[in-house]
Amino acid sequence: MKPVWIIAALSLAASAAQAAEPYAPGSVMDPRLQSATFLQQDGRYFSALIELRQFDGDRQTPEYQLLLADTYLSFGMNDRAQAIYRQLANQAVEPLLLGRAQLRVAEFDFQRGYWAQARALLQRIRENLPEKLHEDWQDLYARVLLAERKYGDAAETLTALDNSDRQSPYTRYNLGVALINDGRQQQGLTVLDKVGRLAPENEEQLALRDRANLSLGWHFLQSQQGGSARPVLSRVRIEGPFSNRALLGLGWAELAPQGERIAKAELPDEAERAQSFANLGALLRPGFAADDVFKRAGLRSFRLSKSQAKEEDALRKALVPWVELISRDPMDPAVQEAWLAIPFTLDRLGAYTQALDYYERAIQVLETARARMNTAMASIRQGRMVETIVRRDLATEAGWQWKLLDLPDAPETYFLQHLLAEHRFQEALKNYRDTRMMSGALQSWAQRLVATENAYAAKTRPAADPDDAIRRAGKNWSAPWQGKKIGLVMADRMAVPGTYAGKRYAPASLNLRLQTAAAPVHFNGPAERARVAQQRIANLRQQLTLLERDHAQLLQDMALTELEGQKRQIELYLIEARFALARLYDRQNKGELSHD
Repeated sequence: MKPVWIIAALSLAASAAQAAEPYAPGSVMDPRLQSATFLQQDGRYFSALIELRQFDGDRQTPEYQLLLADTYLSFGMNDRAQAIYRQLANQAVEPLLLGRAQLRVAEFDFQRGYWAQARALLQRIRENLPEKLHEDWQDLYARVLLAERKYGDAAETLTALDNSDRQSPYTRYNLGVALINDGRQQQGLTVLDKVGRLAPENEEQLALRDRANLSLGWHFLQSQQGGSARPVLSRVRIEGPFSNRALLGLGWAELAPQGERIAKAELPDEAERAQSFANLGALLRPGFAADDVFKRAGLRSFRLSKSQAKEEDALRKALVPWVELISRDPMDPAVQEAWLAIPFTLDRLGAYTQALDYYERAIQVLETARARMNTAMASIRQGRMVETIVRRDLATEAGWQWKLLDLPDAPETYFLQHLLAEHRFQEALKNYRDTRMMSGALQSWAQRLVATENAYAAKTRPAADPDDAIRRAGKNWSAPWQGKKIGLVMADRMAVPGTYAGKRYAPASLNLRLQTAAAPVHFNGPAERARVAQQRIANLRQQLTLLERDHAQLLQDMALTELEGQKRQIELYLIEARFALARLYDRQNKGELSHD
């Protein structure tokens, strides 16, 4: 039982010490400052800024300045945050805290698209940055250089520290991209291949693995190396954000020139660790490319007359991933291309009637896709898209930290998945959402102020009592002799009675006459202050309304540009399908097509 008593005694002592901990208004223990810290940690940056701006204590302490700058930056007010960080750089602030804060400013500039500013800041802080932050600096500086298409400099940055064993998979992926674009193909392909084989620990790493394999596989396709592209694309998951593009590439890998097989030293052995997810390689298992694929596609048996055995085998294998692909969402460009690839392949195989059927079905699918695209564009022009996206998180104060975690159930949002993932759209969306949030906060305060003014206007008050007014005024009055010690002092000697020569006088009686003071020109009571605040709020809301309109228009223009590009692609596919269909009908009318 003794340890229990000791623990209880220590707990009581700690509680007593905590309860007795003093605080002084304006100190670091000031309740307002503590409230701001809590709000900042809770992600309510706007409310935290309000508390910090009303802090009555010493605002020059490094702790206060650092908290204020961090909150400014988190809410997206980069200029004010950076000005404070520059001042703190000359004070006795812990280098690690300051270094992390400056890296956050650079990350902010990078995500907002201010690449030159981010690069200049990173170059400026590099020399005094603590060693513990060197790898974070390396990763961010490389991303900035990649965004500026300075691939050689990015590759040099990522290899300068000799820390490949400690770099994250994302950094290794960036290195592979930089090396390939800098012309160092062999090194870049090797790095990407290793990323494509990593054992993922979470969903993000699984998506990165798929992305690396997709990038690597399509690079091989563009280099006329279908034999190398096939096993790499087969690593991609059957269901994932990159699976449709991988399925499309798998089909073309069967038809593309096979190229020279990359040496094992450059592309390690295909054996992989045990994994808990199905990849596209399962679609290409032995025997799967037999008659089963034609049954699933609704194709009847036919005799192949104009293709050699090797070409026939490649064409039939190409149909396997494409038949799987056309069962997916037809609004995906990869699915739309597959709808054209299948009749193209059937034409090559000599299955002309079925090729005609598939071209006609492809035209129907593409026409439906174009109609849905027009509907989505009309919805965007009416302003519903942006409002639908931000409506659910309108009250949050996350500021720059806010992220769009999922898409609302609206027809246009699916077509914009790639655009929504880009920094430029995300940052514009944050700006719009922040203006809406602040406009809502001002509206709430305006309603409270109106209620305050109405309450004072409706309240009936009795006439003022002069005596009560004097008593209340006397509470704040202090006598001139207050604080002075008054007493008698014994004289050293006394004069003979009757010989005192001092002038005798009595203080004159005070003749105090009260006069009525003039009424103040302006009253400044609660109702009056509420009225002034309402006018300021009205002016601010007018400015926010203009900002909302501009940001909404920017988002609408970006979305329409994206959808117009997708619509043009659909129309190109339609033209291609109709020309191919017309050629087949023309050949059929001329008797050039055999019956299959």
